[in-house]
Amino acid sequence: MATVIVGNPLQASPAPLQDRAESCRSMIAYRQKFLSLCFTLFFVFSGIVAGAGNLQWHAMEIGLPPNSISGTPASITLENCTGRDVRIYWVKYNGTLQPYGGLKPGEQRVQKTFSNASWLVSNAEGKPLGYFRVPSKGGLAAIPPRTAKPALRSMQYRPGSAAQALAWQKQLRSSLFRLLKLDDLVVLDPAIALQARTLSTRQKDRYALHEIEFNSTAKVRIKAVLTVPTKVKVPCPAVVVIAGHSGTRHSCYKDNGFAAVLAQQGYVTISTRISQHSIREDGRIMMGERLWDLMRCVDLLLSRKEVDRARIGCAGNSLGGEMAMWLGAMDERIAATLSAGFLTRMDQLEQNHCRCWKFPGLRKLVDFSDIYSLNAPRPLMCQNGLKERSTWFTVPLAREALSEIRPAYEDLGSVQNLEFVAHPGGHVIELETMLSFFEARLGK
Repeated sequence: MATVIVGNPLQASPAPLQDRAESCRSMIAYRQKFLSLCFTLFFVFSGIVAGAGNLQWHAMEIGLPPNSISGTPASITLENCTGRDVRIYWVKYNGTLQPYGGLKPGEQRVQKTFSNASWLVSNAEGKPLGYFRVPSKGGLAAIPPRTAKPALRSMQYRPGSAAQALAWQKQLRSSLFRLLKLDDLVVLDPAIALQARTLSTRQKDRYALHEIEFNSTAKVRIKAVLTVPTKVKVPCPAVVVIAGHSGTRHSCYKDNGFAAVLAQQGYVTISTRISQHSIREDGRIMMGERLWDLMRCVDLLLSRKEVDRARIGCAGNSLGGEMAMWLGAMDERIAATLSAGFLTRMDQLEQNHCRCWKFPGLRKLVDFSDIYSLNAPRPLMCQNGLKERSTWFTVPLAREALSEIRPAYEDLGSVQNLEFVAHPGGHVIELETMLSFFEARLGK
């Protein structure tokens, strides 16, 4: 006759000891599954309550998605609507891919992740189809059944008239500010108060070096180095100096770096850190925050009586050269731009570089040549070294990109303002031509 257990099975005395142990193990396994289900439902339900929605699908244009960036815990529900098997990959912080299994047609999976993470989807053969970028609230990541291959570089500059060039620049800046998530900030009137404060001052050879802090946004304060010449007639020309990857606000001044050389030559200089691989405010993107900090440095310069408002330039190498490109392109208050160690094509950087330069929608609009073309008709010098690594910013690639910048300068009657230097060094700023460029374009 079978034993019937009523109530708590762990307290049923008729069962032998080994049966009770097996029952205990079954109960523990059941509880684990139950808790796992509750945990999953919690993530899904909390996402709905918090306003989580559908994640935007970015069909792969070319190459790989942007690197993941550190963020806060989030959850997404991956759903395969393609009608075929797909593979899932997390794009790691260094840009490499970590497999996360596959999804069969119609299958769903709740995936714990972080905001600002990139998740790549490929077909069963490993060909990239597209990716999701995780928002802070997570949501449903539905892989669409079929997507048209997106057009690349839809706003490439095409030669025309001066009026057409200016109209193209205005339209492209507006589009890029939206992609950079800065369109709300650039239209603020009045602008956010700087509320600058000097933290310390040191006297150097021919200039004073101030450590300062000021508001980047209403919620974020940033620190910067500001140098002011001590033995020159004011107002002076000024240069926003920008360090490369892993650089700090002090990097450009160390070991008689290019910022120290400019400071010694009588230029006001300012430097802030733009090498962060993180996002400070929800709703922003990393490249937008980097650029906005630099634009606020221009605001700071304009607030100083020592600075000639009409003679503000910018300069940088590597990531600094990239950000000089962006600052000169997007901020028309910059009178002259020197971009070193960066002029190339996006195709090259897809394979051989940190993809922190890439963000959703960028390649659909432009290549680097188009961004540089936003500097026209203002003076622009690009420098690339003949000893650059073969997989980096080589002179032949730079010359190809330069040929696509030139038409905008020609249409605006300012081709004399476009300069290129193929110097004998490597991944560095060539100081002599830098000084000649700024002396000619900004004066001393």
